[in-house]
Amino acid sequence: MDETLLLGVNQGWAHPWLDVFFGWVSERAGFAFPLAGLLLLFFAWRFGKDGVKLWLVLVLVVGVGDVLGNLIKHLAEQPRPCFSIHELVRQPGHAPGVACGDNLSGMPSNHSLNFFAAAAFLSFMMRSRAWVAGVFTVALLVGLSRIYLGVHYPGQVLAGAAIGTTIGCLGAWIGLNYCAFMQRIRSARRKSS
Repeated sequence: MDETLLLGVNQGWAHPWLDVFFGWVSERAGFAFPLAGLLLLFFAWRFGKDGVKLWLVLVLVVGVGDVLGNLIKHLAEQPRPCFSIHELVRQPGHAPGVACGDNLSGMPSNHSLNFFAAAAFLSFMMRSRAWVAGVFTVALLVGLSRIYLGVHYPGQVLAGAAIGTTIGCLGAWIGLNYCAFMQRIRSARRKSS
């Protein structure tokens, strides 16, 4: 089932524009880091010093998720589809039929984990429907990009999404209970809603 769904998205949706779009969304340097920079600017503009602190807590939550994801990868050692079924998977920007390297572990998808951790954290902090819809749409697109590019099986993306959502919710809960600046931001958001 996992392989069938992967190949349906990877091959059935194949289009040059989607190759470019999902390739961009999947890049850390070209998409994730600039997006994090925009969040920093927005939070600093909207909440001042508390906004910068909020951004640092968000980075900490995502960093903890990334470390946990890498730890699980080393324990699970489940190969990526671009390695295990490389002859079937379409890899935009790579030579056809060539494996994506050594037996790279793909469980869970850290891209998916990181974006879902950020989305869950921000949905607790910002609370508006537009924010929640926006951050989870971006997280879904990042997760989907990993399947489209043949880098992760859908199950690996779902595992990353579940772990990331849990970490993001836990990080927000801890912050809202123990960080006064997060409580101030949440209160300010409630008043403006």
